[in-house]
Amino acid sequence: MPGFSFAEDNLQYDFENVFYLAGYNATAGVASVNQNWEKIDILAPQMHTVSFTKNSAKIVGGFGPQLKKTIKDHNLKVMPLVANAGFSQSLMHKLLTSNFEQDRVITGLVYLAKRDKYIGWQFDFENISYLDKDLYSAFVEKTYKSFKKNNLILSVAVISRTTDYEDTKAFKNWGGVYDYKRLSQSADFLSLMAYDDPNSLGPVASIDFANKALDYVKDKVPANKLSLGVPLYYWKWNADTNTKIGSGLFKNVSAIISGFQHTLDFNENLGVSCLSYAYNNKNYKVWFEDQKSFEVKLNIIKNNNLRGFSAWLIGGEDPAIWNIL
Repeated sequence: MPGFSFAEDNLQYDFENVFYLAGYNATAGVASVNQNWEKIDILAPQMHTVSFTKNSAKIVGGFGPQLKKTIKDHNLKVMPLVANAGFSQSLMHKLLTSNFEQDRVITGLVYLAKRDKYIGWQFDFENISYLDKDLYSAFVEKTYKSFKKNNLILSVAVISRTTDYEDTKAFKNWGGVYDYKRLSQSADFLSLMAYDDPNSLGPVASIDFANKALDYVKDKVPANKLSLGVPLYYWKWNADTNTKIGSGLFKNVSAIISGFQHTLDFNENLGVSCLSYAYNNKNYKVWFEDQKSFEVKLNIIKNNNLRGFSAWLIGGEDPAIWNIL
């Protein structure tokens, strides 16, 4: 297993640092990669999707010339994400109910990986009905067998949850489809998206939320197959109405700090920084991820002996996070 070694019957390891890069933020992301490439174990660009054209499954997307050059210049290990186009639920159901179309997709992924020298792929299929759980697990198992024959890595991004079942849209359409134990048996590792807390009144991912997500999966997924999803973005709230009104990247936080009277605080209980300011007679709070909150997440990884982290996304992160890697 990459990054792991056994010594005196104790598991010793260095974090495996997976960093995501998205197409809409590619220019800034590539700049960050060029500055910090030595601290990136795996680069995972989200630029490929599965769609259907004339009822046939097809992989679309790819990297721009700047990203290709950066990957080549630094000899980076690349594991792209592949998602269902538009996170379409009907598209995924169509794929999962056709062995022929699944085989087309798997063959295409193997071909692209070999052609472009990827180490493998991460499945980022989302918005799948919980009723398709067994179908999705079987698709992952089939893909994993094909990838192993071709010396490729398969990882799976999974949305976190804390219960076996709940009568909510979030469970039925997002979190409920993932059979963590079965998926971990048919993948090199899982990236647990321990963020976007649906019950939060502040942070994207508090200490409590991350720990609850881990508590639910710890008896289902081996620690060395679990990468903790770490957010690098913020949530903005109208402090007068306790209403979430937006999200963004650290550079926007820096602009607010420079341009407005404000107060800054690091909430020890939540493990996240908070910026408060007023504009046009309205009060705002921005719960943002910075070096301090990033270090909190790293401590969670250490305390649970996890494989490492999967950070979404670079190009707008607090530059200081690289100082502690």
